[in-house]
Amino acid sequence: MGQRWWDRPVLPYLVLAVSPVLTLPISLLILGSIPECAGDEPWWELRHFEIALLPGLADLLPLLWLASGTPGVRGAAIVAGLMGSARYAIPQAATLIYSTSYGDGECTISVFFVAAALVPVMLILWLVSALIVAVILLRARRAAGGPD
Repeated sequence: MGQRWWDRPVLPYLVLAVSPVLTLPISLLILGSIPECAGDEPWWELRHFEIALLPGLADLLPLLWLASGTPGVRGAAIVAGLMGSARYAIPQAATLIYSTSYGDGECTISVFFVAAALVPVMLILWLVSALIVAVILLRARRAAGGPD
């Protein structure tokens, strides 16, 4: 009996690796449409900015594979889900910490925070998770006796 296409250990990792391709453009569209506070540089309210980060919930999609009946797939779902949870939670926490420390009244998220801190953090998180996924997949390939 053949393995179903969705019941493979590589899929939670692939979903995690490619989710920014979907989430980044959607987040940018949302960010461009949320109201800015008055001023000479863009500032946003925390509640509005959090909406722009919501597409990052796609980083949690690997957790769907926990429903698999295959132990290897469930293990991959746990590892990819934990990495996705970190990729979602760390930018959220950084945004919350920044908004409580800086800002003017309700307008607490600066464009400079987004460009100089949040974007690099998100990029580093994606690169680290992509590196971890690559190492895991290479080890699995070698363990299965695939070509190097």
